[in-house]
Amino acid sequence: MFPVVPTETRATLDGVERRFDINGDGKIDYAERLGPDGRITVLRFDTNADGDLDQEINRFAPGPDDRHLIIIVDSVPFGLMEGLWRDGRFRLFHPPSCTISPFPVMTDVSLAEFFGVSPCPGAESEFYDGAKLSEGYDNYANERNAIWLARTDYHMINFAHAIAYFYPHAWFDHELHYIQKYFQRSAKSPFIGYCVCTSALGAMLGRNGHLAGLIRLDRMCEQMMWQARGKLQITLLSDHGHNLVPSKRVPLTETLENAGYRITTRLKVRGDIVVPEFGIVTCAGIYTRDAEHVARDVVGIDGVEQAMYLGDNDSVVVLARCGARATISHANGKYRYVAQQGDPLNLMPIVKQLVDADGWIADAALFDATKSHEYPDAVHRVWRAFHGLMAHPPDVMLAVSDGWHCGSKFMTDVLDLQAAHGNLGRPSSNGFVMTTMGHVPGITRMEDLAAALRILGVPLNPRD
Repeated sequence: MFPVVPTETRATLDGVERRFDINGDGKIDYAERLGPDGRITVLRFDTNADGDLDQEINRFAPGPDDRHLIIIVDSVPFGLMEGLWRDGRFRLFHPPSCTISPFPVMTDVSLAEFFGVSPCPGAESEFYDGAKLSEGYDNYANERNAIWLARTDYHMINFAHAIAYFYPHAWFDHELHYIQKYFQRSAKSPFIGYCVCTSALGAMLGRNGHLAGLIRLDRMCEQMMWQARGKLQITLLSDHGHNLVPSKRVPLTETLENAGYRITTRLKVRGDIVVPEFGIVTCAGIYTRDAEHVARDVVGIDGVEQAMYLGDNDSVVVLARCGARATISHANGKYRYVAQQGDPLNLMPIVKQLVDADGWIADAALFDATKSHEYPDAVHRVWRAFHGLMAHPPDVMLAVSDGWHCGSKFMTDVLDLQAAHGNLGRPSSNGFVMTTMGHVPGITRMEDLAAALRILGVPLNPRD
């Protein structure tokens, strides 16, 4: 990897120059000149080992022969990457921009939206297919829910992920090594790599794990830029964020079973429920023939923040504690959010300012008004969760508060979870994107991100 700090730093007329002795012979052989905005604008090389930096590459002018590398890192929150850039890291790139993952905030549905291959079979590898509860570990090992993986050129096989969570630093270095190796052996442009171990670093080690891993990612990008002699464009993005909060498990199945529901793998009679408990995340899905009743009962469980289900006329009903209830409707590019009691998504002050005479709000206007809300873009995301995001959406979806998680009791007992994702909140929902090709403006839905990158010249295949 690239040196963690420069050999020396010099002031220039309009910024600073970071100078490096890459080969360790005691002579400066490479330099990066930073402009007034703090970005690296010029790369300088010693091409003949005489101690003089005789070649300059202008980073403001992408070359026609530049190759493109795209690296997707799992579970890196926008706020963390924004802080690293502000503190001087990732200065090959324009400042990071914020992205909003779909709900439920899960890797497969988010990256399926990015690559334009939705719907996924389920939110994660264990789901009810209409006849039975699928075998989650078999689906995961065989990548059946990760339909987007076919669009990548490198990813670590899913079978190895469980091991990686116990040794996240070593396995993250493994991923970075193979992205470098296969990129150098390949002529593809873009070359797309995916790293799962950033999720492991955050889940197991919290902020400190993410921080150490991202510094190494920055050093790898610097190393590859140096090796390419500046003829490289790099784009980094995450699928979603991470809340960086230790959590305890919501005893979802235990509580519902004690209430009288029958936990099963097949829906046969009223009162049966199927509850996938695969990962450990801040969301959950329940399959049932009694969605209204299950949602009403489950929203009272400690840790549950919202419960949602399909209501009359294809609307989505959103419930929260103490009887709060609202409905979401969609037609002709507009949304209607009606709070019958309370305000489960805390949106009424915004909605009242935007509704037309018939109570509808244009999608673009609602997105612009709620993209920085405590539940970013919640109306669209909740609606989409029941309409096309998954082939087998749960009948009831839950979002749980930070500090809680749902899912596997076994994994909860084995892992001391320090961060999670899944719910509607900003820390979980907001990932990042940054590229050497330009600045992605504003805040972008994952489903719109590929188009925004293509506008900057990042060569992504159009949606099929």
